Amino acid sequence: MPSKCNNRYGSIIAISLIIAFVISIPFILSSCSSSESPETVNQKSKLKQSGPLIDQDYKKISPFNELGANAENPKALAVMGDQYFESGRFVEAIDIYKKVLSLDPNDVDTYNDLGLAYHYLNQTDNAIETLKKGAEVMPSYQRIWISLGFVSISAGNKEEAKTALAKTIELGPDTPVGKEASKMLDQIK
Repeated sequence: MPSKCNNRYGSIIAISLIIAFVISIPFILSSCSSSESPETVNQKSKLKQSGPLIDQDYKKISPFNELGANAENPKALAVMGDQYFESGRFVEAIDIYKKVLSLDPNDVDTYNDLGLAYHYLNQTDNAIETLKKGAEVMPSYQRIWISLGFVSISAGNKEEAKTALAKTIELGPDTPVGKEASKMLDQIK
């Protein structure tokens, strides 16, 4: 009768061999398909890539047309800017948001996003100026007021923050944004 120790080692060896085989399959398959031309391989690799943030070099700003968005379509550009923003690439997001606003100067959501991008780059004056401009474009846009309150708190301007948060609450005290503004306002009183 085999000992438990021999069974355990045998199982470990068998599992290790299976894992090694599974890991080696892609290498075996890729060496079998090396008869493809470099152009075909390059085209296939492009198809596997998704989204505009393929190049992770944060210092490089890719041209709009290479990213697959229409450089004259503000909605497509805004989506691209949001993707840069969400990945922490605020410099690129700012460039794109500026382009969006040059095409659609009434896009209040882009003013909001641009203001926040400036904030996250510690460009507080630009952030507040941009958010105020967006609030002028559409004074009924609740989100821009809470962003202005948030940035003003961060800048140490409690009075401006209180005014912006009060406006946020006035525009909809029962909305999630209004409720969050109430919490923020309670913390700075």
